[in-house]
Amino acid sequence: MEKMKYLYIGFFIIIFQFISFSQSNQLFDDKVVNEIYVEIPTDTLAKIYSNPLSENYSNATFVFGKDTIKNVGFRLRGNSSRYSKKKSFKISFNEFVSGTKYQGVKKINLNGQHNDPSLIREKLFYDTWKKAGFPERRSAFVRVFINKKYYGLYTLLEEYDKDWLTRVFGENDGNLYKCTYPADLKYINEDQNSYKKLFNTTTTGGRVYDLKTNETADDYTDLVKLIATANIPINQAFADSIQKVLDINWMLKAFAMDVAMGNWDDFFYNKNNYFLYYAADHKFKFITYDTDNTAGIDFVNVDWATRNCLNWYQNSIPLPPKLMSVPSFKLQFAKYLDTIARNLIAPSVIFPKIDSMKTLIRSSVLQDSFRRLDYGFDSLAFEKSFVGKVISFAPYGVKPFFETRYNKILEQLSVILSLENDLEHQENEVKIYPNPTNDFLYFNSSQKNIFNNYL
Repeated sequence: MEKMKYLYIGFFIIIFQFISFSQSNQLFDDKVVNEIYVEIPTDTLAKIYSNPLSENYSNATFVFGKDTIKNVGFRLRGNSSRYSKKKSFKISFNEFVSGTKYQGVKKINLNGQHNDPSLIREKLFYDTWKKAGFPERRSAFVRVFINKKYYGLYTLLEEYDKDWLTRVFGENDGNLYKCTYPADLKYINEDQNSYKKLFNTTTTGGRVYDLKTNETADDYTDLVKLIATANIPINQAFADSIQKVLDINWMLKAFAMDVAMGNWDDFFYNKNNYFLYYAADHKFKFITYDTDNTAGIDFVNVDWATRNCLNWYQNSIPLPPKLMSVPSFKLQFAKYLDTIARNLIAPSVIFPKIDSMKTLIRSSVLQDSFRRLDYGFDSLAFEKSFVGKVISFAPYGVKPFFETRYNKILEQLSVILSLENDLEHQENEVKIYPNPTNDFLYFNSSQKNIFNNYL
């Protein structure tokens, strides 16, 4: 009996250690800055750097906490960032050993944020995206070491794949399309091969509409239907038809998120960087990704803090101006944007989040010598990036951007929302009769619903 007691005690100690380890070493724990180690032969790493456009994985060892996984795939990722001196990386746990996952994922992305002197913009977008009620893309800050050398602070990002679909949608049977420049959803014809033959003009040159699930079937029928519907003339038929193939409220709220966060390297302005998922309800869900060019970062000579939120898009992209031409869609977009501005990016809301991120990563950033290689971002640049201009393409500090953006959004939406409020007041009139009254007094209200939750 005494022996059995010790066996039980030993068993619970083992369980406790396992739970403690799993809780303190979670891959996407964004309350701490964890460390990721990659071990790879020196000549292999040199080969990777000398062939920046290669999509081929090289064999490496991955170390996180007490866990060591051998035979993982390692390569560069990104588009223009492949030519930066501070590279971004992708790690595939199942590249060489089929079915391998680590903490539930097959792949992870390590983004170097070489354009962002604050290093927080991409994660700040995803955190705000989640708060707006969209499916979470898990992210965290990590210190990356390659062959024991510190390569700097990185943003760790979850891969958009079938595992992610299962986690956020509870199913993964639909088609998931990765859409890159120039993915403008312009109609060509009914032949799906016409869309498969479009290749992006970025450095990696993949399909513009790249199917990431159900690759063997390679059936673009659903996408062709969406594109055909998006290109019918602007009339009531358009408004009715587009809602049958596209989750309009989702799309309008995603558009509002991009506008609020200053994300211009997106579908609506730059026909780039989005996913479309054909979900179980037979409607496409719109998903923004690659959000490092946000919160004031600019490479196209536009002031994104003051740009008119009702004229954000490019008219050369067919769908956005059509959506805004439908009064009910435009009004819903304005309501989403107003709510996001007041509840998510108002200085009183987002400044504490910015401060906590800065405090969390500061020491890791100041030790990051790789971030200085591209634009000379030193410790002063990091501190200044939160409050003022650092370089020509970062004319706003993160905080001044959101303060300006918040005020401009409320100013630019004031007319359209004040007209709506006037209309609601008229529709919700309370009539009292007869006047003067006799034995009975009657109230008649046309109000249907006082409360609307736009998020």
